[in-house]
Amino acid sequence: MTPGQYILVVDDDNDFREAICEVLGEAGYPVQQAENGEIALKRVADEAPGIVLLDLKMPVLDGWGVMERMRGDARSAAIPILILSAYGFEWEAELLGAQGYIPKSVGMDEILERVRKAAGSPPLRH
Repeated sequence: MTPGQYILVVDDDNDFREAICEVLGEAGYPVQQAENGEIALKRVADEAPGIVLLDLKMPVLDGWGVMERMRGDARSAAIPILILSAYGFEWEAELLGAQGYIPKSVGMDEILERVRKAAGSPPLRH
């Protein structure tokens, strides 16, 4: 991730989304949230994130739809996506163009470690 970019956390489960954002924020990552795919796409269009953590099963527009639209748009096609879901499989995520799959069941420490591997270190604060 380059300075000024943020991690976009997309999940319809408010408690889980808030918990992930808290863990990432405490680790030094700038974070924005979206509770469904439509809101996520608006955030991406307004300011491109450095990486997207994306749930698959959501109302309004699910994660598969978000990935399809992001990959079909030249402005967002290269933004890394990590699937963070209780559903789906790693091979499925890769077929859809995601950079990885994190099962929600692994716990916050493991999620943070996988985000660090994908996003790199958080930006330095001045």
